[in-house]
Amino acid sequence: MYQPDEIKAITKKMHKYFDNPIALVAQESGKSRPTVSKFFNRKEIRPSSEELIYEACLTLLESKHEKTLRNSKKGKVLTENLPLKSQTSMKL
Repeated sequence: MYQPDEIKAITKKMHKYFDNPIALVAQESGKSRPTVSKFFNRKEIRPSSEELIYEACLTLLESKHEKTLRNSKKGKVLTENLPLKSQTSMKL
């Protein structure tokens, strides 16, 4: 269904951006961890399972990308609009 290069690329990105991608994808897709593990190890699984897992990976990567963009914008707003004052001492 999907090309091996596509699966390899998406699983590589999942490992790069998530601490435990197999568990996340299993939760998102509703498939078992062994099935998701087979997908990540590029073993043969049912085409319907492959499609659900692939879509779950895309959804997770998309949400991660959106979150990164939001945080980047917040960071720019906060760093550009807040005046920097040096703190000379703490008043206790």
